[in-house]
Amino acid sequence: MQTKTLYFIPLFLALFLSHAISSSAYSFNFDYFYNGTDLMTFYGDAEYAPEPDGMSKSGGIGLSRENIPFSHGRAIFINPIPFKPSASSSYVYSFKTSFNFDIASRKKNPNPGHGLAFIVVPHNKNDTVSGLGYLSLVNRFNNGNPNNHLFAVEFDVFKDASLGDINDNHVGININSANSTVSKKAGYWIQSRTGGKNRWVFKALKLSDNGCKAWIEYENGKVTVTIGPSQEKPRRPLIEARLDLSKVFHEKMYTGFAGSMGRDAERHEISDWSFENSAKN
Repeated sequence: MQTKTLYFIPLFLALFLSHAISSSAYSFNFDYFYNGTDLMTFYGDAEYAPEPDGMSKSGGIGLSRENIPFSHGRAIFINPIPFKPSASSSYVYSFKTSFNFDIASRKKNPNPGHGLAFIVVPHNKNDTVSGLGYLSLVNRFNNGNPNNHLFAVEFDVFKDASLGDINDNHVGININSANSTVSKKAGYWIQSRTGGKNRWVFKALKLSDNGCKAWIEYENGKVTVTIGPSQEKPRRPLIEARLDLSKVFHEKMYTGFAGSMGRDAERHEISDWSFENSAKN
């Protein structure tokens, strides 16, 4: 894959490369992505996303290109981030991230696919991955290998039975694999008062052709994933999973996004992004 380092900076910059917003946490925030500094590295077909007319830039990250069949790529924050106090430590810093994303067909597309993912990976490179259902996470030869040291949360719009997908519109947590450890139908929970009682009601959310926001958090061995159609975070997560990430994460890791499409045109874009963890300065 050809490597391309592009240049981004949010107009309202809340990014401090020496551990950021507070003295007790590593954090950064992109309100949107703007040509200005070398904070993201792009691999494969990832790019500084264009508007649909192709005449200007959207301010987002594009992970695939609709003019390239089976397009896929990665966009990774250029600096490694501390995830554990030391390589041998069993303690993983808590972290949280949120971002708005858009999976959009550029034409009438009977076979959309495949999706995008938030990723934490050991290297700022992209030389052992493939597209389609592998989402630029892994390839068919290394899928499931514990040496991948991969953590990902996928937003998948294609049912790939060979990878254990539950349907063509789901969210999953992936460890070292394109096969999800746990996955749920895409949607969010709201509280509704019926019969004099407050009840949780599940609302399905179509990931493609609808802008969505995602919140991913890890603390004390628990991963929570929440999605919604607006900027207001639902009070109940879509996924809660007990996962020991101490054997997945090195002391320092890289984070960013990956995505892929099938034969037909589909865009996979990230329009903003915030990240924070509890690593000490």
